[in-house]
Amino acid sequence: MKHFKQIFFVVFGLFSMNTNAQTVDFSGFQKSAKSDSVAKVILDNSQYLIIYDYEYARDAAFPEDKRNGITMLQVGKRYNRFMDYNEFRFDSLMDATAKNLKPYSETGPMMMMALKKRKFRENIVIDKQNNTEIIQRTAGLVQRYQYDEPCPMLKWELAEGDTIIAGYNCKKALTSLWGRDYIAWYAPEVDLPYGPYKFNGLPGLVFMVVDTHDNHKFTLSGLEKVTQYNPIYLWAEKDIIKTSRNKVRKIYKNYCADPVGALTSNGDIIVPDDVKATVNSKPYNPIELE
Repeated sequence: MKHFKQIFFVVFGLFSMNTNAQTVDFSGFQKSAKSDSVAKVILDNSQYLIIYDYEYARDAAFPEDKRNGITMLQVGKRYNRFMDYNEFRFDSLMDATAKNLKPYSETGPMMMMALKKRKFRENIVIDKQNNTEIIQRTAGLVQRYQYDEPCPMLKWELAEGDTIIAGYNCKKALTSLWGRDYIAWYAPEVDLPYGPYKFNGLPGLVFMVVDTHDNHKFTLSGLEKVTQYNPIYLWAEKDIIKTSRNKVRKIYKNYCADPVGALTSNGDIIVPDDVKATVNSKPYNPIELE
């Protein structure tokens, strides 16, 4: 790979208790992520760590009303993983607390903040050797589900056009995935054929990708070569229900249509009628339409 510039990214008040702009420092939790308080299966260690800002429309009827999160792509020798940055932050703080590297009085508020900041609910692990992916995710409530499938075979069209993102010259490409059409910008200078979510296979790292209706957008904001321990892992199976992609989609769609019904479906939880009357359905605008 050609030498690339490290890109440092700024978030606003993310992991501090004040509202001043902070530069996120990976080292503080990389050093403390080796414990097993969060049950997991470690598959690989990151060689590169790439951060993407995630902007999405919760409701397709109001595409201008955006929500924002931070996502993370870990690139390992055999495995890649894409997930919410704050989900990883939460796991790492749990591990650090369990090893008494930090007191709960210090990590507790940060863990709660990380939970609040989570926006992207899928943990996607790609086995590059077998060209398969394992998806672990919630479907509205706290239960995690898992399904496996072949990596999508994206058909990329290299298009005319160029731009500069984070100081890199980027070229344009077009593709479709699960019912949406996308425009991507990739940097041939960074010869990693990967990108956010499942957008892999271009001759360079994807720096930005957005669907043509501007409902889901990922923009690179951080890029570094990893020199410390930064594990790529799956959550342990004891916490997972294995199922299929179609079933998970159905569960999530039903949850959006009737959140109370999803919460009380197994009979363990009872919601009073006056509370039910205050709970409305939620917009359903998943990144995968099909």
